Amino acid sequence: MTAEGPTACLLSTGEEVLRGEIFDTNNHFLARTLGERGFQVQMMLTAGDRREDLAFAMRTALARADYVFMSGGLGPTDDDLTAAVAAEVAGVGLRFDAPSWAAICALFRRNNLEPGPNNRKQALFPEGATVLPNALGTAPGFSLALASGGVRKTLVALPGPPRELQPMLLTYLDATAPNPEAPDANLFIRFLGQGESHLSERLEPWSKIWGPVSFRQAFPEIEVKLYRPDPACAAELCRFADRELADCVLDFAPLSTLELFAEFMRERGQTLALAESCTGGLAAKLITDAAGASAYFLGSVVSYENAVKERLLGVDPAALTGQGAVSEAVALQMAIGARERLGADLALSFTGVAGPGGGTPEKPVGTVWMARADADGAAARLLQLSQGRDRIRQAAVSHGLRWLMEAWLAERRRHSLQVA
Repeated sequence: MTAEGPTACLLSTGEEVLRGEIFDTNNHFLARTLGERGFQVQMMLTAGDRREDLAFAMRTALARADYVFMSGGLGPTDDDLTAAVAAEVAGVGLRFDAPSWAAICALFRRNNLEPGPNNRKQALFPEGATVLPNALGTAPGFSLALASGGVRKTLVALPGPPRELQPMLLTYLDATAPNPEAPDANLFIRFLGQGESHLSERLEPWSKIWGPVSFRQAFPEIEVKLYRPDPACAAELCRFADRELADCVLDFAPLSTLELFAEFMRERGQTLALAESCTGGLAAKLITDAAGASAYFLGSVVSYENAVKERLLGVDPAALTGQGAVSEAVALQMAIGARERLGADLALSFTGVAGPGGGTPEKPVGTVWMARADADGAAARLLQLSQGRDRIRQAAVSHGLRWLMEAWLAERRRHSLQVA
């Protein structure tokens, strides 16, 4: 155990994870949750369904950390090897747990099914293990204390399905690591509109005095992180970001543009309408991914064709003919039309060239006009984006939402600096 807290390694199992057939969301959840409970995550490993590989990965992880949190391999089939390999590594046998078997049978019968002989395997645990009940599935987990290199270690085995793993982990941690890390123990600052190398260059004056930071890309955003910083160091980084990087900083918290936007709209108590061309409904999709979006989001007109822009949004045909669909005038008329026709307090529009074709020397791929309209009038901004069709569309949406809450974000940061 380090002075900062217990160390942990994460070990996921399964050929489907190893081959990239499914995305490993479990390790993402484990790393974030364990970090909040004071664990220092050292390493992530993935092993397939071969006994020798799983044993090697398990021993490697145990040699590195105080705790190993495993996901998967607790099912009834021959390739579910977690319990057997854990017993082998610990040098103990397997025992049958009658209460676990009774719980498995009861779950089957509640669903008008009968457990098969292979399900009895799920009630086998290494000798000395503590069973972790599973209220949502047939695979109980377990924790096992064992010695590795003469040092006491703990192996925690959890089921693979996230809906079963997550509550089991939280129940285990509530009993063993009940005090979450203070929410301000680490500093996270989100930026939008800067690549990692460019952002690093802009942070260089601060870094020369205070030291390096860590970066994480969550496209189209970059997160800058300081782990357990000195309060003076954290405060100065926030002041520097607000002063020197106001054009791209979002907030002094690990919140995405979309998460911040949902909070912004709830606080404002206003309604929103969209008019989308190049984004093709993506803005509406991302906004409505947030629970509770119906409180403020009215709808979107996806006006891909010029005729739809004219008929549903009232865009002047002369503007489309004279300046083109990708223009300031058309973006403004789209936003105004969406606000009027949907009866919203606030409207946002997008029209651009997302690619891969369709660009011209005057309007290359990545050219996006966006406009906003409210009771005070309308305004437009030009974006020049890159990195391919999907990223152009995604970045356009994020830039548009940030623009709508620009003043709110600045005030939010000022308040944070005052109470720091």
